[in-house]
Amino acid sequence: MKNIVLGGMLAGVVLFVWGAVAHLLLPVGKMGMRELPHSTSISYALDLALEESGLYAFPWMNADENMSKKALADWEEAYRDGPVGMILYHPQGEEPMSSRLFAVQFATDLAAGLIAAVLLSCTTLSFAGRLLFVTAIGVFSWITSSIPWWNWYGFPAEFVAGAGIYMIVGWFLAGLVLAALGGSQRRS
Repeated sequence: MKNIVLGGMLAGVVLFVWGAVAHLLLPVGKMGMRELPHSTSISYALDLALEESGLYAFPWMNADENMSKKALADWEEAYRDGPVGMILYHPQGEEPMSSRLFAVQFATDLAAGLIAAVLLSCTTLSFAGRLLFVTAIGVFSWITSSIPWWNWYGFPAEFVAGAGIYMIVGWFLAGLVLAALGGSQRRS
């Protein structure tokens, strides 16, 4: 049990440090993102149009309502014609590197490291097998979260690739720690 908690916590720290390196020192965190041209004008227009924080998609189809065939055809035409997009919008500013953001990320990474350690403790794999197991958690996380963003919402492939680098390398590094400390004794 001690190795599970220690390994999980160390894995969480490794994930947190890797995240800082990936986003602050390497270009991984900005892959696929671009500066918004004319941001002052666009921000002004958004301030006039939007009042609440949210993730806004356009063109919008309200699937909760029974759409007529005409309304659905109009939405499909608008989607085909474009533009198509999403805007993450917060009308109020905030501190870009607040302690709250770091605390939430650290707590999330610790929780993820502990979950991986518990899962790994159920195995009887060798060091290489444990490393592969934990790295596979990163691959699984990337495939099930980022690929759908690319597929369904058109997120840039470079953004999705950056997310893959972030997840897979992070879990590989965490896997090095967990492979050394985790897993049950291998049965011969």
